Amino acid sequence: MLQNFTWQHFLVAASVLTLVWYLAVILLFYRRKVLNLLGRQSEATSDNLKDTAPLPHRWEKGVDILADQDESEVMGKAKLPEGMFLLSSADFGFAGTKGKDKEQQLGLVPDILQDIRLVFKTLAEKDGKKKDFFIMFDQMKGVYPKMAGHPNITQINEFILDHASFHLTLEELENLWD
Repeated sequence: MLQNFTWQHFLVAASVLTLVWYLAVILLFYRRKVLNLLGRQSEATSDNLKDTAPLPHRWEKGVDILADQDESEVMGKAKLPEGMFLLSSADFGFAGTKGKDKEQQLGLVPDILQDIRLVFKTLAEKDGKKKDFFIMFDQMKGVYPKMAGHPNITQINEFILDHASFHLTLEELENLWD
């Protein structure tokens, strides 16, 4: 079947189809420009096109300011739905984090508990004894001098008793912070 077509027929057909394709694209997308070039468009419509400027883009300087001014003049300021409030991140928290609870969760007690965990971890890795614990605890006590009179000292002492791999007497626990 293809033997009936010559190269000349193929090139003519490809050229005609290409020409039709480009004419369709030009007429669909560039109709106004082509008519302006040919001078067939009326004077009134070409003058209107020249007078209208393209709308400003969001990234151009001053566009946000103009939009905010127009919106406040026409409609007024936006109002939140009933029962909804704008809060900063410092104004809200999770249950139980008001006042002293928040200070306890973010303050001195969690820091010292973390350091005590590190002491116990180090003791477990190096097979430390009670004597090593007291040496490491004396160093840690220098970092937290306010712990001796802290109201949560009993909770910290209970934590130490629960996690210590050796026996500590109540007298030793009381003398830890002195």
